[in-house]
Amino acid sequence: MNRLDISTTIGSAGHPRLDVRPATSEAEITQCQQWLGEEHFLGPAKTAGQRLFQVIYEEEQPVAVLIWAASAWHLKDRDEWISWAPLTRARRLKLIVSNWRFLILEETRRPNLASQCLAAALRVLQDQWQALYGYRPLLAESFTDPESHAGTCYKASGWQPLGFSKGFERHRCDFYVPNDRPKKLWVKELQSNARQRLIGKSLPPEHAAGETEGKGERSALKVSELRTLSEVFRQVPDPRPRANMRYPLPAVLTIICMALLGGAVHISELHRAGQRLSQQQREHIGLRRKRGTKFYPAPSYSVYRDLLGKLDVLKMSEIFNIWLDEHEGILPRSLAMDGKTIVHQLGQMVSLVDQKDGVPVAMVCNDAGKELPAAQELLASEEVNLINQIVTADALHCQTKSAHAVVTKGGDYLFRIEANQPKLLKHAETVLAGRPPLFR
Repeated sequence: MNRLDISTTIGSAGHPRLDVRPATSEAEITQCQQWLGEEHFLGPAKTAGQRLFQVIYEEEQPVAVLIWAASAWHLKDRDEWISWAPLTRARRLKLIVSNWRFLILEETRRPNLASQCLAAALRVLQDQWQALYGYRPLLAESFTDPESHAGTCYKASGWQPLGFSKGFERHRCDFYVPNDRPKKLWVKELQSNARQRLIGKSLPPEHAAGETEGKGERSALKVSELRTLSEVFRQVPDPRPRANMRYPLPAVLTIICMALLGGAVHISELHRAGQRLSQQQREHIGLRRKRGTKFYPAPSYSVYRDLLGKLDVLKMSEIFNIWLDEHEGILPRSLAMDGKTIVHQLGQMVSLVDQKDGVPVAMVCNDAGKELPAAQELLASEEVNLINQIVTADALHCQTKSAHAVVTKGGDYLFRIEANQPKLLKHAETVLAGRPPLFR
């Protein structure tokens, strides 16, 4: 059997060791499904996407089968326990694996074997999943039917009960039907800091490949929260000329802050956040319906670009900070942690501006005191086209990395040199000595 070079053993006094091996070949998986079909009350598992079959051996005799696969999409008790925002859950759901099947083969059953097998499987789950899919999951979940099983082996293996499901089962992809049989939900952290990592601003490398774009979720905030946020932004003066007021300012500012809460840093990400909103969400934040239709158009890229060049950022930050304070303890922790930095981000915007009309061409938000690396990130961004463009900047940006970023993208630069760079200043004065000035 192919072990992917990863297995684990567990043993105790009076009992032989248990050896956990992944089943990867077609023949091995067929054998697992056959055991399940013959002895498990749910029968074989119809899994899709990423999955892991584990077979547990005792002295080379198979004693148990486990299947790990995709976790449930919506679980209120689980998501509240993690403190997940909807968008965070959508991006990181693959970091949870669900125990779809667990079977102790009939002829090998004895007291405590189930809890021993489950503990052994968990010890190697992260390693075996990483060998197959390139990342380490952080949480395991499972369900037990209270009418049939008490879940004793999960409790003995350190799993935590979180409540009950709503009594639905998956009928096909993203479609569920009621079955009137709520299941008890169990979860198990696969490492001590799992919950903190699941809501953290960024993931360590060993988990990062399990994060997706989260296209299944439209907003990090509930409709009621979006509505109240839009209402408070009515206090922000609209700096735009009347001809550019097609999209109400409170609605546009709501989208901007919603996107920033979700970690957006580029104008293109603000645009995508607005496009993801449902028609109901667009209506509740105050976007206008297109005449003669039921469609509420979302703002285009240029709406954000033009607005951010004129916006009273301090006023917006002040109002948004008040809203965050009023909702403290209500928003999911993963939003609140990022949200408290939004005020600083809004006040520390780095932008590329068209010198003819002062309109931002591209923009990035950064933490206070980090203007230079943020500007270098912006210059290197895919959304910035510098071909045949001249980039000008003050002395802070007179750095080799900044100049290199401009030149490698087909542009030219004109950076200011001041006395705090004496060697560079002296070199420039020597090179330019006796030459006519560039500008008169």
